[in-house]
Amino acid sequence: MQSKREEQQKSIDAYRSQHVVIYTALLSEVAKEFHKRIACSTLVKDGIEYHEVFSGKEAVDRLLSILGNNDRLEAIEIGAALRNQNLFHDVNYEPVFIDSADELYAFREMTNTPKDDDSSDLPNGIYTDLTDCYSPTCTGDNLCYSWSCLKKKASTALFVHQEDDEEEEEEEKDSSNMFEENTRLWSQSVPENVVEATLPEERKRQECIYELIYTEQDFVRDLQYVHEFWVEPLLSQDIIDDDKRREQFVKQVFYNIADVRHVNTELSRALEARQAEKYLVSSIGDVMLDHVGYFHPFVEYGAHQVIGKFTFELEKKRNPLFAQFVEETERKPESRRLELNGYLTKPTTRLGRYNLLLREILKRTPDDNPDKETIPQIMNIITTYLEQVNVEAGKCENFFNLQQIGERLEFKSPADYVDLKLEQPGRQLLMKGRMKRKGNSSSEASDLQVFLFDHYLVLAKIKYEDHLEKYKAFRRPIPLELLSINVSSSNRQKRASSILPYSRSTNLATMNNAAPRPSTSESLATAAKSSSLSITFIHHGRKGAPAITLFTSASSMQQIWIKKIMDQKALLSETRSIFSIVPLIKHHFTVANRVNNTATIYSDNNMEQVIVGADQGVYVTKRDPATKKNIITRIITVEKVSQIELMPESQLLVLADKTLWTFPLEILASGASPQAKRGRSVSQNTAFFHVGECLSKTLVCVVKSNTLSATTIRVLEPVIMDENKKTKSLFSLKRLVRSGPVGLKAYKDLYLPSEASSINLLKSKMCISSPREIGVVDMKNFGVQALLDPEDEELGFVFHRPDVRPITIYRIQFGEYLVCYNEFAFFVDQRGRFIRSKPRIDWEGAPDSFALSDPYVLAFEPDFIEVRNVHTVSLEQVIRGKNIRCTSTNTHNTILQGAMDDPENEGYQVVFQLEKLAKKGHSMLPSPSSY
Repeated sequence: MQSKREEQQKSIDAYRSQHVVIYTALLSEVAKEFHKRIACSTLVKDGIEYHEVFSGKEAVDRLLSILGNNDRLEAIEIGAALRNQNLFHDVNYEPVFIDSADELYAFREMTNTPKDDDSSDLPNGIYTDLTDCYSPTCTGDNLCYSWSCLKKKASTALFVHQEDDEEEEEEEKDSSNMFEENTRLWSQSVPENVVEATLPEERKRQECIYELIYTEQDFVRDLQYVHEFWVEPLLSQDIIDDDKRREQFVKQVFYNIADVRHVNTELSRALEARQAEKYLVSSIGDVMLDHVGYFHPFVEYGAHQVIGKFTFELEKKRNPLFAQFVEETERKPESRRLELNGYLTKPTTRLGRYNLLLREILKRTPDDNPDKETIPQIMNIITTYLEQVNVEAGKCENFFNLQQIGERLEFKSPADYVDLKLEQPGRQLLMKGRMKRKGNSSSEASDLQVFLFDHYLVLAKIKYEDHLEKYKAFRRPIPLELLSINVSSSNRQKRASSILPYSRSTNLATMNNAAPRPSTSESLATAAKSSSLSITFIHHGRKGAPAITLFTSASSMQQIWIKKIMDQKALLSETRSIFSIVPLIKHHFTVANRVNNTATIYSDNNMEQVIVGADQGVYVTKRDPATKKNIITRIITVEKVSQIELMPESQLLVLADKTLWTFPLEILASGASPQAKRGRSVSQNTAFFHVGECLSKTLVCVVKSNTLSATTIRVLEPVIMDENKKTKSLFSLKRLVRSGPVGLKAYKDLYLPSEASSINLLKSKMCISSPREIGVVDMKNFGVQALLDPEDEELGFVFHRPDVRPITIYRIQFGEYLVCYNEFAFFVDQRGRFIRSKPRIDWEGAPDSFALSDPYVLAFEPDFIEVRNVHTVSLEQVIRGKNIRCTSTNTHNTILQGAMDDPENEGYQVVFQLEKLAKKGHSMLPSPSSY
């Protein structure tokens, strides 16, 4: 028995040491921990959406986890103490705290948000029932004699069984009923003989009608009180010094409450007139129907309410005279112990209350009464108003929050600055909250404010100026398409990646199969295990930064962040897709046999075949007539194949281990002859080659490097031999004929004093990219000049950056060329001068190859593909992956193919094709230019 007792006590001590890390007798400590652990969300009460709120039941559950016991009554007492000291309030500002899922609460306004480094603004006091035991002999192994000892209470609470669910529900009902007041009754307002002569069901109906009428009278009186005791004094007295600011303040705080008062005054008079006609009100629906059509001021008021409350709270903080006026006015008997915010909330809550009152009347209305038909009509109209309030309030709150963040957010340096375009229509703030950094110093362990927008994630340090939170970007904002997250719980490390799946219909769970599921248990043991939860944010790309790990206060909060982020990433992937990934080859090429180049050929029966150049040879896919599946066959056994090029109806060029070979197309067919498989060597010591059209000729440019970092470019022209052994030039790839052997005839040799990295053939010119510049060769006279005009000062960002290198150039339209470097791209004219009217592209990554598919340019880097609109330079799509490379890059080839590590089959590569999707309604999302 003693051994079991010791084990129990050890479990208690271990639990408390892991979980209860605060002195729970101090109300300020409980308040701080409570604020951290509560996960606010959007909940509905009486048909009205309330943002950033929590339920009474959730509040009690969180207090229990803080206190480390199962005593709900004790948690309710502490919750009431926190509410009484204004840590949070009922959404309707009722002076109660109820353990119920139907009662909603919100923390005080944002200007008064509790701060971890400032306890002066938190509730304070000592809860004596939770103070430590005063006995010096009370230890974990030997508890003292007192039954009120905290350790003994924890022991009892931890191992005692909870009461039955039905009993808890009854307690909630009793607790709720304690606060219900109904002192005014119809039966008390009419003669006793009328009550006795009325049937019980009709008596209940009259009570419901009476409640509708007298609550409407109360509502109008409350609005009149606001006008007389708040609006008029504020406009007539010097409580707010400047006349213009005074009028603006009253407009922002009270908005169109006068219009609401006018509408409801008329309604209240009509209801009173109907009541005065006779003791039993026969019907009420026609009166309501006459006035409900004028309820639109409720919508305008409800939408603006968030701005009004913020303005009120901020002025109270900044203006001592106004704060004194508020305190004095709220103490007057006319206020009925209700603060102004409670009155400002009444128009919205009154609109939600109508349908509850009407529903009770309808339940007791006979079928032959006209109210049976009119009341449902009224309720439908009011429901429409409520929906409008929710929509407009959500829009207004979102706009206001974005506006406030935009005004208060600053950046460390110009390099970190990103124009988030928060004012852009359609922009959304999806979630915000604080996360903790862990470190040795207090500064390292400070909170960061995290903002999740529909397009970016922003991490910011918090500072306070003039009673407002200000934000300084901790790091460069992260585009969601370039964000990955790692999540950890206890000793588990899991990754919630965002590698793009093969199809847009892939399940999100497959895409993030490591993301932990939300916890369904509220047990103390579960809470103890998940007491240290973190999210690691990874910003991919050249502009990224080292991964940062932030810690959430509770498992539920971690799950909400993960779900919000991954849902939005999936939405962006779905709605902003320009290209989709179509797998061509899977489960064949291991990562040891790297795929470097691909090409596609169509046979006589229009059958598509893919040719693959890899480290271990050249492969081709062939369709098996029996199984209808592709069979992959190695047709050329050479090592280190870096490039292949299919010259239609002609030959196959293969660059393997710096040797350029030609093979007849016969090698692609089944049963090719041994002679065809041997091929013919064209050039040794070859770095790369390029095939294109220039001067209406098909040219093969073979680039050879030497030890002096110089380059020789041998330009070859494909030719055929006729029966008389005479050669004929092939003027176009499209004009090649089947008959006759094909050769490559020397056309011109060019010398470059630097190392060439890529070649592009234009209509009459050859563009050669080197580490420092792009040279242009006139193929008519073979004159050479630099592409960029060295006299153009607008190009200083290029000339002053010796660390950047040009990669390729594209002719976009007549006299306009897109020059792509590894960090940026820009437009120049025929004279090589910067085109100011075209914005510069700054790549998010460090691309090493590009492809053009009008009107998009695709930038390939190992982690992702950027898809940008050539004309607007906006980032339209990001395709994520691992070890991505473009495998088909020639400009005359409209088929875009690539290879990357297969995210579904570790150790393998997938060869894919990028297919342009049908144009969709992207206008539903914010313009991609915001990136």
